[in-house]
Amino acid sequence: MKSLKDYSLNLSEDQYHAHPAWSQSLIARYAREGFKAMADIHEPSTPTPSMEFGSLFDSIITRGKKTLENYALMEVSVPDAERKVLDYLAANWDCPTFSRLAVDDIVTAAAAVGYQSRWGAQTKYDHVSPFAKYYDTIKSGKKIVTQKDWDDAMEMFGAFRNSPYLKELFGTKSTKDVEYIYQPQFLVDMPLPSGKTVKVRAMMDLVVVNHKEKTIQIVDLKTSAMPAYDFAENFVRYRYDIEAAVYTDVVEIVKNMDKDYEDYRILPFLFTDISRVDKVPVTYEYDPRSESQIDGFTFKDYHYKPYYQLLDEMVAYEEADAVVPSYIKTEEPNDMLAVLNNR
Repeated sequence: MKSLKDYSLNLSEDQYHAHPAWSQSLIARYAREGFKAMADIHEPSTPTPSMEFGSLFDSIITRGKKTLENYALMEVSVPDAERKVLDYLAANWDCPTFSRLAVDDIVTAAAAVGYQSRWGAQTKYDHVSPFAKYYDTIKSGKKIVTQKDWDDAMEMFGAFRNSPYLKELFGTKSTKDVEYIYQPQFLVDMPLPSGKTVKVRAMMDLVVVNHKEKTIQIVDLKTSAMPAYDFAENFVRYRYDIEAAVYTDVVEIVKNMDKDYEDYRILPFLFTDISRVDKVPVTYEYDPRSESQIDGFTFKDYHYKPYYQLLDEMVAYEEADAVVPSYIKTEEPNDMLAVLNNR
């Protein structure tokens, strides 16, 4: 019997994120921002410090010791001004180490980023060179992590390992009965209501396949700025319902590629959230296939469009090279109330 991980793309993280297929993150962005997001929907976004920390913690949980292959601890923080010079150098020079750069190289990079135009060449070099390790590290391909970030991430990791429930959920050793698949990358043909079929990619944090019970559990790991007991607020704000629905449907398509998995049941989606504020993990269950959620995220008096309807809109806009939303007319006046009701 093949493992579901045999259907994974097995791309590097950069290659995966550069893949042109649609993803839940693109759909969620469109859901939050509306039509204006289409202008640069496929442009890579710059990760925020909180996103970088989240990636570090994800790596520790999902990759273990292999995290050290991609991260380097750096105790001295680099001031923003000098960091801009070093980032420019790293992006535009082939020198593998700072020691091989000339003073003129520093001057050129400084001018490009507007760094201390009144200073002389040697002064600029003297202020940038103390942070040579930063340049050497990013040229090596590793990401910088501060001592504070590393200590917080390890303390949060300890909270996971000290929780009997999470220690079992995020297992490290597969058996013949239970298989833990970390960060599988799936690419599927996703049918849409319009009749079109598009490529959709998905990379889950964890898929637990219980071969004895014939169940599949998808788990997503979140790190939040607020305590995990307030995760429901982020769930709505960032439209995590879309992630749960897309990932569930992607896994459904993948498992149906193999007749051995046809009778396996996908369990309700799990989000495990933890904040560096209190470092107390909390897990939430959401079933995008329940009767109340099958046609879109619904709670109280709120109803949000399902992801497949949103994706249909995105594909149509892209194919038409649209300059305004579908509910806006450019050849005649628009009814204001009708527009307000469509927003």
